[in-house]
Amino acid sequence: MDDVLVVPPFTDFTTEVVPPAGMALLDLNEHLVRRLAEPARLRAAAARPAAGPLTALFGRAAAAILEREAYDDAHLRAVGTALGLAADPAVRLAVDGLELTEGSPESSRDLLGAARRCELFAPEVELAREVAAGRRAHVVVDRADQLPAAFALVEALRAGSPGKRGAGEGVTLCGRLVIEHRGALRRVPELAGVRWGSWSPERVIASCWHATGSARATGSGHAASGPASGSASGAASGVVRWVDGGRPVPGGGVPWAGRVDAARAAALAPEALGRCRGLTLLVARADFLGTALGMTGASVDLRRLPAALPPGVPVTCELAVGAPGVTAEAVDESVELLAGGAEGIRLGGLRPYRMGARAPWAAGEVARLPPDPGHDLRRWAEFDAPGTLRPAEVATLLRRWTARLPGLLPGRLAACAVTGPAVPGPAWDPCTEIVTGVGPDGRGPGTFAVNLRSGRFIRLAAGPHVPGHLAGPVRRRP
Repeated sequence: MDDVLVVPPFTDFTTEVVPPAGMALLDLNEHLVRRLAEPARLRAAAARPAAGPLTALFGRAAAAILEREAYDDAHLRAVGTALGLAADPAVRLAVDGLELTEGSPESSRDLLGAARRCELFAPEVELAREVAAGRRAHVVVDRADQLPAAFALVEALRAGSPGKRGAGEGVTLCGRLVIEHRGALRRVPELAGVRWGSWSPERVIASCWHATGSARATGSGHAASGPASGSASGAASGVVRWVDGGRPVPGGGVPWAGRVDAARAAALAPEALGRCRGLTLLVARADFLGTALGMTGASVDLRRLPAALPPGVPVTCELAVGAPGVTAEAVDESVELLAGGAEGIRLGGLRPYRMGARAPWAAGEVARLPPDPGHDLRRWAEFDAPGTLRPAEVATLLRRWTARLPGLLPGRLAACAVTGPAVPGPAWDPCTEIVTGVGPDGRGPGTFAVNLRSGRFIRLAAGPHVPGHLAGPVRRRP
């Protein structure tokens, strides 16, 4: 039987992994997201007495939006709502990742503890045990968020399925994070005997997020053979390669989109930029002259990038707050400029700045603080530099701007790089749904307009047939 490439939860659900030729694919991330975002599941959860009124309203609104299968801004927010409502003792989910309820994601001990306690991915682990029986499993880990599930998969696949002759010829860990942290991972006793791969499969953006009118092939969650990596021209097949982190920009005329440091994007050749279908730039600062600070302190002229791209290609800046020497005033200026669409570039998200453990810094002196001895999977460095915001100040700024600019989607998702800005029209915001239920306002049952972009709701007075009382343009919502 073919080897099987297993994709653990939790990674970008708007991308798809391309397995090597002759290798089957089992995408557990897609399986989990589809299961948690199933409209019937959300409605059933909303009907349970344990669900509070606010949770129930937003769950019903997300279910209604997901049933449209529009694969737009509203769909992303509905999936994010579904993931956020999925309770678990070990992890808290967001649309673009997870947070451990206890411990640090840079500690293998804490990650192993989360793997043992997590209940959300239990069905996916069991599915992998069944599919991988009698086969060699390659578990690909590109992001740290996947480590709890990857650890659980290693244990399950090596133990085998009850009543079966083991779970395959062996387990191999591969992927970008495995390559970067192989030395530390080899020292984890629970991974003894695992084989190590020095490769990471390519990723493409799921066609439903970049091809108008295309329907997503969700599949059954069981393994199926995929196309050979790079076996067909992206231009001919409609594939858009996803480039993030250190992944190389493809050659051979293949279309691509990416989330990269602004300094790296500015250094790309015109030919490569001419094949770009969407670009999310990582910046630590932007000013009114069109200059930005990249994630390693390099200064970048943003003004040439939109002109070098094909017409209509969206360009987004994800702003990291708290870089060395970047003051609160500079952050405010950056957000205002990007939110206003300066230089044709829009704001694609806000997040705390994190300095890579081995990354240089080119914009002044930085003192790197000693690492925590318990962080054996260290990815980030604590630092100090003049004029740098303290963590509490970063958190305050993020809360203030998130409140002023509600509904910013994280640039970490590939779909956010290739979709244009979602601006509510003069009639109806597609992120809004009308649902009925017990009101969180304490006034009993009613009909509510729930907006997943702003996270707000309003009680409507006209009852369940509200759309019939609205003006025509407003009534014609998606």
